[in-house]
Amino acid sequence: MNLKDRIEEILLEYVAIKTHTGTELEINNEIFFKRWFESVPYLKENPEYCGFYPVKNDYLNRTCPWALLKGNGNDTVILMHHTDTVDVDDFGAFKDLAYQPYTLEKFMKEGNVELDDAARNDLASEEWMFGRGASDMKGGGCIHLALFEQYCQQQEFNGNLLILAVPDEENLSAGMRSAAFLLKELREKYQLEYKLLLNVEPHERMDEKNITIYDGSVGKLMPVFLVRGKLSHVGQIYKGLNPIHLLSAIVRKTEINPDFIEKDGNTITPPPAWLYFKDRKEIYDVSLPLYAGGYMSVLSLTSSPKEILSRLKVISKEAFNDVLADMKKSYETYNQGLAGSGEGIEWEPKVKFYSEIYAEISAERGETFKQEINVYQIKLEKSIRANEITRVEGIYKLMEKTLEYGSDLSPVVVIALAPPYYPSTNNTMLSNAAQTQELIDKLKAYAAEEMRQEIYTQNYFTGISDLSYAMFTLDQEDIEYISSNMLFWGDMYYIPLDIIKEQSMPVLNVGPWGKDLHKYTERVFKPDLFDHTPKLVDYLIKTILN
Repeated sequence: MNLKDRIEEILLEYVAIKTHTGTELEINNEIFFKRWFESVPYLKENPEYCGFYPVKNDYLNRTCPWALLKGNGNDTVILMHHTDTVDVDDFGAFKDLAYQPYTLEKFMKEGNVELDDAARNDLASEEWMFGRGASDMKGGGCIHLALFEQYCQQQEFNGNLLILAVPDEENLSAGMRSAAFLLKELREKYQLEYKLLLNVEPHERMDEKNITIYDGSVGKLMPVFLVRGKLSHVGQIYKGLNPIHLLSAIVRKTEINPDFIEKDGNTITPPPAWLYFKDRKEIYDVSLPLYAGGYMSVLSLTSSPKEILSRLKVISKEAFNDVLADMKKSYETYNQGLAGSGEGIEWEPKVKFYSEIYAEISAERGETFKQEINVYQIKLEKSIRANEITRVEGIYKLMEKTLEYGSDLSPVVVIALAPPYYPSTNNTMLSNAAQTQELIDKLKAYAAEEMRQEIYTQNYFTGISDLSYAMFTLDQEDIEYISSNMLFWGDMYYIPLDIIKEQSMPVLNVGPWGKDLHKYTERVFKPDLFDHTPKLVDYLIKTILN
C-alpha cells in the first residue's frame, strides 16, 4: 500500500474514534492505539518499545500513547500530535456524521448543510477533507504514524524515532506536561539525544501558494486578580470602598493596552483581554460587595511571567491611586452640602502578589496557617474534580480564605497566576539555533527544487500549542516565582519546568493546511495531507538522522 492510501486508511479509523477534550471520551485514544500497535509488526515483536504513559494525578485516567523505533545511535526525532478534539455540538442534528469524512462530504454536497462561500468552494474543489479532527489534528498525526510504519520496515535504521501522542491539548495540556516525565525516562533508559521535536498542528496561510511552518510557539499567561474593598451601606458609600470600582479601573488600564504588545521576528502578539469579571456577593443586600475578582489573558513572546506581573502590579497601584483620588474629589463635592466636615478618605493603595500575602500571613500565623490552608485547598480540588464548583470559583475561594487569616483587613489588590501557563518557545532561545536555522534553509531549498512549493517560516505558532513544553530557558528564580504565585500548583496543576529545562530541544511545526478549526466546516487540504507534508517531514527526519 502506498503512503497516501495508508495515511487515508489510518485517518478514517482515527477520526471515527471519539476523543472529546476534557471528557471521559479522551481515553478512547487507547482503543485506537492498541489496534495500531498490533498492526505494526516491529512493535508487535518489540512490545517494550510502545505503551501508554499515565497522565499524572489525572481525574480522567488519561494516558499518552507512545512508540519508539530504536535504531542505531542516540540521535532521536520526536513526532508529536494531540489525540483530543473539541466536541461536535456545532454539527447539530448531523453530529454523527462529524466522524465520517466521506459520508459528511456527500451530505454537504446534497445541500443539507449551510455553508459560507469559502467552504462551498472548497467542497466543490474536492481538494479538502471535512470532519472533526481531520485537520485538528488527527490528519497530521496519521502522517507521522504512516511514516513511522515505513521506517520500521527498514533493515538498518540510523537514529531513533519516537511517536508521542498526548491528550488534553485543547484544554490544559495535561498530556504534554506529563509527557516531559516520559521523555526523561526514555532518554535515560535508551540513551536518547533529542535533536528535534516535530509537531503537526495545521497551519494557516497568508498566501495560498505558500506552506507555513513554525519554529516556535507563543506564550500564554493568566493573571488573576482579587480585590478586597471595604464594606459599607450604600447610604454611607464614602465609608467604604467598592472593589468593583477598583477592579474596573484596573481593567480599563490593561484591556487592549498596547504596552503589552510584543514583536519578535515576524510575529506580533495581540494586547491583553479580560475573560472574567465578577463581584463575589452571593445574595443581594444594600451593602457594597467585599470582594470582586477577574482574570485576563496575556500572550507573550519574550517577556517572562515575572516581568508581566510586575508591570501589572505597577498599573494596579496607579489604578488604586486614581480611584482614591476620584473618591476624594467626589467626597469634597458631597461634603459641601453638609453642615459638618465629615470623615476623610485615608486608605493606602496596597497591591500584592499572592506569594507576598502568603509569606506575610505565614510569618504572622505560623505552621497552623500553612496546614489549614493546605487542607482547604485539597477540599477545593476535590470539589473541582467532582464538578461541584468551577476551577475559577475554586481559585477565588482559595484567595479569599488565605486573606481571612491575615490581621490586616484594609482594602488590597491581590495578583496571582491561574492555570494554564504556556511558556513562549523559539529556537533562537537555544544555543544551537544556527543549526536549526540551517535545517530550515535546507527544507526550503528542498521544497522549492523537488516539490515546486514555497515555505514561509512564522517565528511563533500563535494558536497556543504543546510546543511550549518542549523547552524552557528561564532560570531557577523564574521557576520558583511561577510556582509560588500559581494557584493549585502541585497535584492539581504542575509543570515540570526543571525537567523541561534540562532536556530543552529545538522545535518545528510542520503540518497540513487547515481551515475552520473547531467549526463544523473544519477541513484539511488533501494535497498537503497526502503529499506535501509527508515529504517535508520525511526530509527533515532523514536530514537530521543521516
